[in-house]
Amino acid sequence: MPVVNIQMFEGRDHAKQAIAKEVTASIAKHADVDPQYVYVIFNDVKTEDWAISGEIFC
Repeated sequence: MPVVNIQMFEGRDHAKQAIAKEVTASIAKHADVDPQYVYVIFNDVKTEDWAISGEIFC
């Protein structure tokens, strides 16, 4: 049962369905598992909660 966690900035709800389908298909193909057992979890993160190189993103 593969579980994929995807963290990305909030506001991309429009892309989640397509991302979930493609990630599921890729995991199923390359890991040789039934797609019904692939779980994709999205974690929306506010830009003020994300830092790069020690600096808050926003």
